[in-house]
Amino acid sequence: MDDKSIPQHFLDTSVLRSLLLSTQVYKQYFESQFTDQPLYISNYVQMEMRRSYLINLISFYFVLRLETINNIGDAIALWSNRFKTSELKAILQLIPQLFSTHQLNFSSPQDKEKAISILGIYIKRFELLLRKKFNNTNIDSTTCTRALVPLTLDVQNLAAGLKQFADEFGDVKNCRSKCQIDQFLLVQYRSEIEQLIQIAAQLPKNSNTRGFINIANNLKEILAQGATACDCKRCEKIGDAVIALNAPRNMQLEHTDNSFDYLCPTINQPHYKHPSESKIVAR
Repeated sequence: MDDKSIPQHFLDTSVLRSLLLSTQVYKQYFESQFTDQPLYISNYVQMEMRRSYLINLISFYFVLRLETINNIGDAIALWSNRFKTSELKAILQLIPQLFSTHQLNFSSPQDKEKAISILGIYIKRFELLLRKKFNNTNIDSTTCTRALVPLTLDVQNLAAGLKQFADEFGDVKNCRSKCQIDQFLLVQYRSEIEQLIQIAAQLPKNSNTRGFINIANNLKEILAQGATACDCKRCEKIGDAVIALNAPRNMQLEHTDNSFDYLCPTINQPHYKHPSESKIVAR
């Protein structure tokens, strides 16, 4: 086969997350698909991974450190009662990744201290993996400032470094003041966004189209309201559109989400939808 016929792989967050955090069977599926080929992500995709996973780990780290929390089990109980589904999912993915490997006793106060130390090191390694395991396209027309917040950790004082990162990453007002998401959406890709909104208006709303239609509705509000409608919370809701628009057109966008089935053809972005984890595991 001619090398030129093998597409370069640009990963959406859904595939990136699966490669790092899914079941062994699903990881093996992706490894068989990519067979040691270079895998690409962008600063924005990296930021989405930090937002959806890493920040939750850091929050959980500080829950574990609370004096009123006596053990790992109590920390998990508090977390599950306090946080929404996506945040709970992050910690459910963490537990087999980390605590089971170290055979920690969830009822032991001593093992709570071990867990704090292990989790701090895991966060540092995960961040490094995110930066080193995947090639960065170095293309980010949004100039997402959150993506550039450094995570600088001193093993002797992990808590201070984690707090600084979480504070800077969470300072969405400052980050938004420096990014170019309004130019990206309202100028650079305005005509493509208008097309996407038109397509969404003609689709029936069902489980396949719902995600895309929600993205299109948010894009419609942005076009109507202008730059004031562009903030980090809104950006989170249209993340798939930002990733698709910003993806290199000479690469294949690898994803599991239905929204890309509507986003990509409109903007002539090569893409491939992989089966869900449940489908691969059930084979």
